[in-house]
Amino acid sequence: MQSGYKIGSNDLASTYGVYVQKVRGNLDFLKRKGETAHNWLDYNGEEAYTDAGDIHFEPRDILLFCYIKADTKTDFLNNLNSFKAVLEGPGLHTLKLPFSSSILSVYLKDGGALDMLTGWNSSKLVGKFILKLREPVPKVASVYEYAGSGNFVYSGTATLGE
Repeated sequence: MQSGYKIGSNDLASTYGVYVQKVRGNLDFLKRKGETAHNWLDYNGEEAYTDAGDIHFEPRDILLFCYIKADTKTDFLNNLNSFKAVLEGPGLHTLKLPFSSSILSVYLKDGGALDMLTGWNSSKLVGKFILKLREPVPKVASVYEYAGSGNFVYSGTATLGE
């Protein structure tokens, strides 16, 4: 049984019958926002803005390709509605992925369509859907600080842009 995908403290599989097939976006390179360089007319090349104070990132979108399954129509609808209530609720939700030590703060960005793979009278009900979550303040995996003489030293994990 799949485990380790959590919203808040709830495991998606054991609490809601929701299983994640694929995750996209959580490991993508972040897109910088604002000016990243200036091209002076009287200089060759450009002046790149690479100082820590000049670097800011856009929010990150994370897609979860999921399916939900249950043995009865009642269980299916109860699990689906409970899961939707959590995601559609106010505030940011913590997302934990089993292959990452990071805990992401996300909200449900876009609604999604439930595509039923079985009929409503089947012995097991299965539906698939895609969740589009947004991490409004993306976490940067590691931060390196300039130590002089062309050397950078690891200073841990941080969130940039705050």
